[in-house]
Amino acid sequence: MKTKIAITGLPGSKKTFLAQALSAMTEIPYIRTGTMYEWRRLCNAGDSSILKWKDMFLIASAAYFERATVEAHYEQFISDGAVFSEWVWLKSYFEKRHKINKQHTRIKMIENMEYVCATQAANRYDFIVHVGSGSNRPENDVYKRLYAKYKLMHSEYNTETIEVALGKIANDLQLPIKHSAETSMHRAKTNLFLTVSIWKPKINVS
Repeated sequence: MKTKIAITGLPGSKKTFLAQALSAMTEIPYIRTGTMYEWRRLCNAGDSSILKWKDMFLIASAAYFERATVEAHYEQFISDGAVFSEWVWLKSYFEKRHKINKQHTRIKMIENMEYVCATQAANRYDFIVHVGSGSNRPENDVYKRLYAKYKLMHSEYNTETIEVALGKIANDLQLPIKHSAETSMHRAKTNLFLTVSIWKPKINVS
């Protein structure tokens, strides 16, 4: 049975809903740390088109440290994202907007962070559930390369029908089913509607 699970995927892929529903169905604790957009607001960097490199790297680094710190307190968890999620955003953003041959220092910084995040993931997660919606976007290609390079245990699931996805994940990972998919989805919907973002970093980023 695999009970340290990261749920990865792009914004809008129903990743959060799936993670909350899976947690409700199995009673494995759900972990949510700061989202990329919350970190941007904290850094006064809401518009990704004008982000400075230092802001981008700070967001990716701080998000990694926060998630790694929070996950370390749990023996079981379903994490809404992974320790490398923001690194994927940093890597894909860099590949799209910068001339690689003129950015050697930044390439090394990204490579070093990749190793730290991927090593942490390999040691921490029993399994990674990747939500495949938006599979043509560059970020998904970065995810796939990372999984292959570090041989991270993962599988891709389609979230067009959440109930079906929940059943497949629970069966594949041999998870304990405490509540029906229907009940779990209802609880997840309630949590999503009631959620008011009051997130504050759990680490010191000053």
